[in-house]
Amino acid sequence: MSTPSSTGLVLRVDAKLCHVEIDGATRQLPLAGKLFEQRSHEKRPVAVGDLVRLDPTAEAIEEVLPRTSQLHRRTAGEGAPRAQVVAANITHTFVVSSCRQPRFQPELVDSVLAAAARARIPATLVLTKHDLDADAAVEIAAIYDRVGVAVLMTSTAPGRETTEELDRLQRLLHENRSVFTGPSGAGKSTLLNSLIPGLNLRTGSLNRIRQGKHTTSHTELIPLPGGGHVLDTPGVRNFGLFHCGTQELQFLFPEIGARLPRCAFRSCLHTKETDCAVRAAAEAGEIARSRYDSYRMLLEDAVEEDAE
Repeated sequence: MSTPSSTGLVLRVDAKLCHVEIDGATRQLPLAGKLFEQRSHEKRPVAVGDLVRLDPTAEAIEEVLPRTSQLHRRTAGEGAPRAQVVAANITHTFVVSSCRQPRFQPELVDSVLAAAARARIPATLVLTKHDLDADAAVEIAAIYDRVGVAVLMTSTAPGRETTEELDRLQRLLHENRSVFTGPSGAGKSTLLNSLIPGLNLRTGSLNRIRQGKHTTSHTELIPLPGGGHVLDTPGVRNFGLFHCGTQELQFLFPEIGARLPRCAFRSCLHTKETDCAVRAAAEAGEIARSRYDSYRMLLEDAVEEDAE
């Protein structure tokens, strides 16, 4: 008779219980009190994707095992900002955004891509609703191709499916423990339902002001038939970086970091300084204006981090 495992994989975190996969079955377990006593910059002591060890009774989570990766964001609230770990131990990040309905949000996409680059997690930009505006999809894809970001242009509309791109995405899903993140209404759940038969995630439509409604209400890691796990997340409106200073931020945008040596000043932040190679490249169209604007938005938080 086999001995039950003392370790498990966290699939979902609720207010008081974690859904943990142990030996192929899912159990709901509380956290041991000592996990809440440990001082940490993280909002919660455990995250979806964590590998955990149970206590001797096998009735509570006693320890979070070291992570191989984590995608986290800055969360604001009372007191000092803290880190919210969106997913732990993942091997791929999919940033999902529609070409239209709702509009493409470069500032959000670029923030998630920067967070993935910071965590050294491979990332792919998935453009949905290609059937609504193929020209816009091609234009957006060209911006990210130039900076080395893999892009998949997808459509699940009947008769307009992008079969080759969907097949590539499906293969990546089965090869990885991945996270799907992006704004509400981008079609994350619809896309996953089309790729994974029987998944049946809840989907919704755009509201009257053309913003997406939240259809995924919690973060959950889903084991996939045929291999792999995917984490479907609620829609996000912003994705700030936690404790990221100005020097680090520049290199999370490769087209900016590569031009830093050509700036007149080593401390150049590429905003108002003279003889700035980055500003010159943005003005000449060598750096996409949307990417430069995203960098400047994140720079405001980075400057605050440097001042603390």
